[in-house]
Amino acid sequence: MARRRAFIRAALSGAVAVALALGGATTAMAEDEPVAGTGSITGVVTSTVDGTALEGVSVHAETDDGLGSADAVTDETGGYSLDGLVDGDYVVRFSTADASFTAEYWNDTRDQWRAERIAVVDGAAVSGIDAALAPAPTGSISGTVTREDDATPVAGVTVTAQGWGGGWASTTTDQTGAYTLPGLADDSYVISFFADGTDLKREYWEDTTDYESATRIVTDGTAVVGIDASLTEGSAIEGVVTRADDGAPIEGVNVSALDANNEIIGATETDATGEYSLGGLPAGSYRVRFGSPDPALVSEYWKDSYSWNGATLVTVTEKESVGNVDAQLGGVGYISGTVTKSADGSPVSAAVILYDVNNAVEDPYIDTDSEGNYRIAVTPGTYRVLFHAYETGVMEEYWEGAREWEDATFVTVGANEEVEGISAALEVVSTITGTVALDSDEDRKVVVEAWSDGELVRSAEANPNTGAYKLVVPEGTYVLKASATFPGSATTAAPQYFDGVATAAEATPVVAVGRATLTGIDFTLIAGTAPEPKPALTLSAASIRAGKEITVSGTGFAPGQKVAFELHSDPVALGSLTADESGALTGSLRVPAGTPAGAHTLVALDASGAVIASVALTVRASSGGAVASGEDALATTGAELPSFAVMMAAAMLLTGLGLVRRRRAHS
Repeated sequence: MARRRAFIRAALSGAVAVALALGGATTAMAEDEPVAGTGSITGVVTSTVDGTALEGVSVHAETDDGLGSADAVTDETGGYSLDGLVDGDYVVRFSTADASFTAEYWNDTRDQWRAERIAVVDGAAVSGIDAALAPAPTGSISGTVTREDDATPVAGVTVTAQGWGGGWASTTTDQTGAYTLPGLADDSYVISFFADGTDLKREYWEDTTDYESATRIVTDGTAVVGIDASLTEGSAIEGVVTRADDGAPIEGVNVSALDANNEIIGATETDATGEYSLGGLPAGSYRVRFGSPDPALVSEYWKDSYSWNGATLVTVTEKESVGNVDAQLGGVGYISGTVTKSADGSPVSAAVILYDVNNAVEDPYIDTDSEGNYRIAVTPGTYRVLFHAYETGVMEEYWEGAREWEDATFVTVGANEEVEGISAALEVVSTITGTVALDSDEDRKVVVEAWSDGELVRSAEANPNTGAYKLVVPEGTYVLKASATFPGSATTAAPQYFDGVATAAEATPVVAVGRATLTGIDFTLIAGTAPEPKPALTLSAASIRAGKEITVSGTGFAPGQKVAFELHSDPVALGSLTADESGALTGSLRVPAGTPAGAHTLVALDASGAVIASVALTVRASSGGAVASGEDALATTGAELPSFAVMMAAAMLLTGLGLVRRRRAHS
């Protein structure tokens, strides 16, 4: 989790740097002053050369949210102590004032975003945060930069060395065009020359405008000299930048030409009249970006595009000047809200990150203030909003309450519009850990579930090798259940509830309060073989008239098994059916016309004559002749009467009715 938070924080820091460099679309809020705590971090700093202690090394610790920080200097033993730390996750940096040793972050990295975070919890003292510093590298590269047309020196050229292994250094030429890049680690470097604000082309050593074609310079602790450049005149793009609302010129707009790799090939700024001339461009096609110096105005691409993909290309030929590449900058939009904890409504220190619905390169972000409030300036558009708490144990979410990217609700904002109430109530969560023991080596999937009030709240897969699992749940009371499945196998395991019981009603509740870590919530599952399915029969109808056919279906038989059928209780053979490769069968069987009416049983027999399945069947007596339409659908209640008996019954009925009528007449 510490590394994940470090990565997120680094990404956020990069996003801020980009936003500020390209026009300041993100508004900053005042950070809270660090407060004193009772925690501490201690360690020892030594040299990588001989392991000797380093005295006078500056040690700085700071939390990602800036709420905690401390400084110390190592003593003659190399030891240090960072005291008065509030709880939080800290980055620790080691450096020397004279740069005689290479500065680094704990644990052994030069990059802050790669630094391993050190957790101070409940005012604890954390020890063993040691560092071994390497002597500063002694390699260097130097040379001179001149104009190709008249060989005059060019001052103010930015010279950059980019190493294959990650080394990087930059400087500018002096009035004589000379430069030196000192303190270079052993590496293979590409050297670039960028005469920003001039008519001279950017190039790489040696005499190429293509990065991939550059000749690399290898340093091995020595001074490499004579890495000179003679810059040539390039093409230019010119125009004027004004405000969209009143047409007033805008001074200080950063105008940059970007190639197909999104690399800045040339850059300049507008003057007091809003005019600019962006020179030193090789022939080609460029996206021109206008970075606003005013945070209330939106940066954009030519023509009127807020995104890279929507930008219109400007094409220049060799030493050509293209004019009228103008821009009118409009107002930004704002999104604001509050981030709190769902449990008690208290404010949360969080990053609010906006992701453009079109996945734009610049995704702005801002931190909440001490009251949990935020207000961020954005380019007009549609966004996903993510709330990421710096505090451990608080779950991040998208607006409105979505956990996943695809479930996020979009927020649309227009120029000069503020969308308020984009708030979040984040859940404080606890961690539940344990193991699930299972007496089987088969491939399986083991899942632990947390249930509350009959609803599944969270689930997590256990490690297939160790059985360990971790559940992150909101505050509450839970019934925990562990279960296992064995894909493609007949093996099964009965699920188990905590603590070692078979039903949810018997389970011992697990109570999660605040940011607690509950350990030892263990399970033991017993693997077994699933019973073979028993043969079963179904009929197309519950009753059938004697002499008619009925459809029989069955499952659970052996593949390809031939099954004989009889009608009981006096056995009457009806024929046989054969099961398919899945053990299922279906077919029609005729019930003999002479079968007595009443309740019967249709049985299935195996090859030995044993009954392996049965189903009840009611047989109705045969009609002895043609059956009227729909007759089979009518139920019968007994044997059919002969025609003569039916006629006599009818006559007696009529006679009885006549007697009744006469009695009523005489009464």
